[in-house]
Amino acid sequence: RTHTHARDIYYYYMGASFLSSIFFSLSSSKPSSKVSKKFLSKIPVPLKSILLRILWFCTRFPAKFILRLLCVYKVRPRSEENLKREKQRTMTTRDSLLMLKQFGNVSATERKQRRRKVSEPSALLKKMHGESVSAPNWMRTERTDMRVRFEAASAKNAEAMTSNRDEKHLYVFVHGLGGSEDDLLALATELMTRDENSVILRVSCNTPMRSFDGVVAGGERIVDEVETFAEEYDEKRKGPLTKISFVGNSMGGLYCRYALTRLYERETKTILGMEMHTFMTTATPHLGVGEYGYFELVPGPLRMWAGEGLGQSVKDLALFDVEGTEDTNEMPLLARMTIDDEESNMFFIEALSAFRRRCAFANAANDFLVSYETASIRHEKLSRRQEAEWASLNSGPTVVFDGVIKLEDRKAGGLAEVQPTAPLRERVEKLVKKNSRVGNERWTKFMEHGLRSAGPWRHVDVSFPGPLPIAHNKIVALQRNVMTAKLFKEGEVIVRKQAEYLMSDLDL
Repeated sequence: RTHTHARDIYYYYMGASFLSSIFFSLSSSKPSSKVSKKFLSKIPVPLKSILLRILWFCTRFPAKFILRLLCVYKVRPRSEENLKREKQRTMTTRDSLLMLKQFGNVSATERKQRRRKVSEPSALLKKMHGESVSAPNWMRTERTDMRVRFEAASAKNAEAMTSNRDEKHLYVFVHGLGGSEDDLLALATELMTRDENSVILRVSCNTPMRSFDGVVAGGERIVDEVETFAEEYDEKRKGPLTKISFVGNSMGGLYCRYALTRLYERETKTILGMEMHTFMTTATPHLGVGEYGYFELVPGPLRMWAGEGLGQSVKDLALFDVEGTEDTNEMPLLARMTIDDEESNMFFIEALSAFRRRCAFANAANDFLVSYETASIRHEKLSRRQEAEWASLNSGPTVVFDGVIKLEDRKAGGLAEVQPTAPLRERVEKLVKKNSRVGNERWTKFMEHGLRSAGPWRHVDVSFPGPLPIAHNKIVALQRNVMTAKLFKEGEVIVRKQAEYLMSDLDL
């Protein structure tokens, strides 16, 4: 019953914030009539931004008020017995941090001797999709034009690979929450078409619905799959694997950050003997999803309660995985993944800095799931006026920023003033927010500083103008079936830019 209520409230929020986002981006849609086109063309961009801001506030606050009423109605006061049960459940559901300490000391040799058991899906997922975890209808794949192109490129690549034994570059593609290995099909097609020495591993261990049990559990499965692939790869027939790159879409970027830390060999600064070349993410919530974008509409307690029913992954993303503990300074998982954790033998930043380059693609506007701030690793909130201008561009997919940012360039919040080599306690005191509306969101500035300390990042910020906030899937040109192909095909322009970057010799 609790899971049902959490799901209902979550859907209420999704519907309310989706409607407000449509109102927010109305002016970026193309007018259907000549009269409206002539009228809108006379409105200057600053005035358009003001009108959009008014629309946003007119829809945002009523939606938030309604959600609070629903929260009061659904989340009723609990008895002392229920509170005790909740406290016990909170302590036992901190699986991510416990697993982090458990797996940190497992060596590569020990990993070869056993394979992880696939975790059971959450109770809510069992109820929604039955006892089996087969893919739901909206994830069904069809033979689209993109799949035909992929199969042709894959066959050509396999034929060329056996005819030459040149050095090969392994690309590990990781999908996000509720995704599949086909999410990055467009990028895989581009790489294999351009370079016959590209070896693509499209991770499938978290498909179709195994991505809801937390970053650590999913990351461990990815570690096993990458190691198994490397062991079974026929080096004599296809040529040696000399370089490795990770590409993570959405939550897949967090999976990558965890998995590469487990695979990282500190003595040689390699992964399975391969040079660490490029780490790239697309629309990844590096700073969580708590206080940014449309998720800001949802009251904090409601987010935490919904996370109880939607699985450990949602709790990790919302930074509620350690909520309710007595130690107020205990880090949530995503914050711990921005330091070198000697206690757990997990050197997250050292592994990330071992890559030749790091790159983050982010949607500047119209991303309903992962907002610009967290995808571009900027802890300060984007002004609504700037977002409205990007959403109102009279063009197709547009790159609004493409450049390299270093830690010393980040003056906001005093990030540049804190040295990466400073003791952890000092960094916590200077960077963790003292006051925050919702629990562990106070760690966002600390997390940005940690990620920046790994070295310079290349940032590519993209805008997909339009009336609908569906840019999250456009940035990878997701085309599972005919319907998604129509909605997200225009993202192929950005995918080609991603492929060009991965194949370039740029140092950053």
